[in-house]
Amino acid sequence: MEKGISYYDLAENDYQFLLKDWQEGRIGNLMCSAAQNICERYLKHVIDSYITDTDVTRILQTHSLKALRRFMQEHVPDFEGKWKIILQADGYYFSTRYPGDTAFFVGKEDVDECWEAVEETRRAVIQLIKEQKQRKMPIDQEGAV
Repeated sequence: MEKGISYYDLAENDYQFLLKDWQEGRIGNLMCSAAQNICERYLKHVIDSYITDTDVTRILQTHSLKALRRFMQEHVPDFEGKWKIILQADGYYFSTRYPGDTAFFVGKEDVDECWEAVEETRRAVIQLIKEQKQRKMPIDQEGAV
């Protein structure tokens, strides 16, 4: 990715927006869709910044947290996110945005689980970035954290 706005920057921008909505107790499909997208962007930031010996084009195009997990487990073994929590936000990207057989309206439990996934993803990504900086192996050339 060329210098400028990174996946991390986009994730943080949406995180601040979603944080206010979550604190105000809002419930709506956009909350869960945004949560999944925020998790994706944090994870994609790590992939885009850390993986230099593999073509990452296809994985950066996915909207599947499970696909991102598989890729990261293989290529970023130092990532210590709690996948059981992170994957709570998987599957909302399409089912809460488009009509069809799998479409539904979210409830408070969905929103809370997705928010927990966002917080865990953000925590784990920030931790990884800090650890890499301490090792003098920056994974974030843009200086996001």
